Amino acid sequence: MLRRKIGFLLFEEFNGQDLIGPLEAFHSVRDVTESPYECLFIGPAAGQYRSESGLAMMADVSLEELALVDGHQLDTLIIPGGAGSRTPRVQSAICPWLRQARPAIRRIASVCTGAFILAESGLLDGLHATTHWAFVDALAKRYPNIQVQANELFVDNGHIATSAGITSGIDLSLKLIENDLGTEIASQVARYLVVHFRRAGDQAQYSVPLQFQSKSDTRFSSLTGWVMQNLQSDLSVSTLANYCGMSERNFYRHFVAQVGETPARYVDSLRLDYARQLLVEKGWPIDKVAQACGYQSSDVFRRAFLRKFLLAPNAYRERFS
Repeated sequence: MLRRKIGFLLFEEFNGQDLIGPLEAFHSVRDVTESPYECLFIGPAAGQYRSESGLAMMADVSLEELALVDGHQLDTLIIPGGAGSRTPRVQSAICPWLRQARPAIRRIASVCTGAFILAESGLLDGLHATTHWAFVDALAKRYPNIQVQANELFVDNGHIATSAGITSGIDLSLKLIENDLGTEIASQVARYLVVHFRRAGDQAQYSVPLQFQSKSDTRFSSLTGWVMQNLQSDLSVSTLANYCGMSERNFYRHFVAQVGETPARYVDSLRLDYARQLLVEKGWPIDKVAQACGYQSSDVFRRAFLRKFLLAPNAYRERFS
């Protein structure tokens, strides 16, 4: 089996989750199949680096020493974000090496504001890229040659990939694993990591369920999670009202006032958001996707999907799979 060395870049004030999430995704491949991956920690110098939250990690080798390591050539380089990624001190220590090393590395991926290191290196010029939603404007303003995608979870250009904040690094890592080993292995890794479902790169950083949960007070706080677990069930107004312990009329009035749309549209949004995940992840026929999302017929599902995304389900699958 072809061995693939995955390098994880350390620097002062990196974000721990940006690094640990992808690390565990690549490491967990060995829990579901024979793994081709070997993880290596590198830094501007060998030694200890601390994350923003104080987590200490050791770089095995320095960037300069990397060429001296047996079988040193990196297949993949993962660059985390964090406050340090946006400082001239860190960028000046990494970017010159990154420009020089780029041709020898098959692919480079950043998580969160790790995109600023790629941007400062010039490696994102002319490419689509994303970063954490709180920093997309800063990235676009500082680096106008980058086509910043504000709402993408991740953007994979093949040789260069970027992802949004924190947990999207796991989503991107699963996509890279899928590129290497196939959909089934990536899905098994996702299950092993207890990831609820694998998110496609085109999904908004602010997920559909989270959008609704952020608008909900205590009366509706658990409703979205319950609906997601019961998409194939009757989700009429009476059912939702009963779950919340309210009369239908009272539930409808308070729900629309708080969430900003009707219960029927709310349920449809959750069903369609899950549907596009299944279309990308599963090779199921359209009628099985429709059934899994709670639609009584594939025709009703197709019409609803087309209204929402301006693409038929099969066209969406072909575009994003």
